[in-house]
Amino acid sequence: MFKTRRNPTLLIIAVILLSVTGFLLTHKVFADIQQGIDTQLKKLISVARLAQVYYVEDVNWNEAVEGAINGMLEKMDPHSVYIPAERVEENKENFSGEYEGIGIQFDVLDGYLTVIAPIPGSPSEQLGLSAGDRIVKINGESVVGISREEVPRKLKGPKGTTVNVTILREGMEQPLEFAITRDVIPISTITAGFMVDDSTGYLAVNRFAAITVKEVEEELRKLEAQKMKRLVLDLRWNSGGYLHEAVKLAGKFIDGHRLIVYTRDRSQKVDEEYFADQFGRGGVRNYPLIVLINRGSASASEIVAGAIQDYDRGLIVGENSFGKGLVQKEFPLQDGSAVRITTAKYYTPSGRCIQRDYKGKDVDEYYEEIPDSSWTSEDSLKNRPLFYTQKGRPVYGGGGIQPDVYVPAGQLSKSPELINKLSQKRLFFDYANHFAAKHPEWKSSLVNFRDNVQITSQQLEEFKKLCREKKVDFADREFDQDAEYLKLRLKAEIARRFWDANGYYYITLGSDPQYQKALRLFGEARRIASLQ
Repeated sequence: MFKTRRNPTLLIIAVILLSVTGFLLTHKVFADIQQGIDTQLKKLISVARLAQVYYVEDVNWNEAVEGAINGMLEKMDPHSVYIPAERVEENKENFSGEYEGIGIQFDVLDGYLTVIAPIPGSPSEQLGLSAGDRIVKINGESVVGISREEVPRKLKGPKGTTVNVTILREGMEQPLEFAITRDVIPISTITAGFMVDDSTGYLAVNRFAAITVKEVEEELRKLEAQKMKRLVLDLRWNSGGYLHEAVKLAGKFIDGHRLIVYTRDRSQKVDEEYFADQFGRGGVRNYPLIVLINRGSASASEIVAGAIQDYDRGLIVGENSFGKGLVQKEFPLQDGSAVRITTAKYYTPSGRCIQRDYKGKDVDEYYEEIPDSSWTSEDSLKNRPLFYTQKGRPVYGGGGIQPDVYVPAGQLSKSPELINKLSQKRLFFDYANHFAAKHPEWKSSLVNFRDNVQITSQQLEEFKKLCREKKVDFADREFDQDAEYLKLRLKAEIARRFWDANGYYYITLGSDPQYQKALRLFGEARRIASLQ
């Protein structure tokens, strides 16, 4: 390569000229932008003044301004959003992973505040509150007929304060009185975690909050203590959350100082890079890994799946993921509300931006567009940018994470509208709670329950009678054609009553085609990761 001598004086002058020119151009660009914003704001204010003077009714300016903000953000992209003040605190709780209260999952059934499940380790569990308990009084005041929205205001409160509740429990003639001292309640991001057999673990993560990786580490250690040798990591319906938690989770399976994800801002320059060991980790696992994804897997869950796929560390199984590759930053507003504005796009280690196209689509159209098998067809893939994994396997950008093995979810129910009606009224819960109370002998072992307990035709008829009593409108044919699925749901709900969410998923996964396929693919997962 030839070298040329440069005049240093000329070089310095050129740098100064370029700097001055760049400053002037940048100043002009920002001036033009500011002028454009000012013009549009003046237009908006003019419309508001006209509405104030001439509109036929009084204007609700809170609703009008929030509507204007929502409309502006929707025109930018589907993920820039306005958050009303009343939802900001709720969102903080969801992503901080904790709140202060008594610790129950609840619903209002037939006017009664009903305990769906006490949260493990909470004051409610420690005092013995149980699924199916009906809270009829709080601090001596009747709450029969209470709305769902009112419940948190009565039960949440500062740690150390006390709330008195009166409970009706099936099989008990007299109400039970509890004085519950509020505490910090974790909002778990783990849906379920258990050993499938003597070597296979299952772990489902429902979102990425501040406590997710801490919870995952605890669950992995429990499973490893039970001799787990391979893992199914279920990220289906995981809509995302904190990016750094996704990076930390991926780092539990990807060794070295490897790039997990990077972002580019509006200038297309690399804005941030995140590495597998950046936040510290409790050791890297090297057993075979399969990650389940579907159209509900988005954002942070796609970061994990994308990194696992790009480094050939595990096998991705299921359906095409959602395709959200936009990064939002939340900005507080003066009245306690907030906006989340897209500030960058994120990219997987191979260079994929997995954000799917949203230009020219309204928000409803964007969310209703369902990734399906057509997204993996040759016609679809030829229009998407091609990349390669570390070992040379082709992967595609521009439309979510394409699974290594496509498996449709299938539809177990033949009468989904009926199932929706029964679920909304929580009739599966009602029947399971009543039945479990009458048959405590079924709580011997989960494996024995799975293998030897079956819902009989007589029990199904009892359930049908309950549905009629609760005024659910359906035809016998509609109910009878879904008999097998109804039996599965009832059995799973009874298992939930005995063994919490682990029991429910242990039963339902037996009829899950994506999960069942995953169990047969560990040989391939081991091969692509070059594991011994």
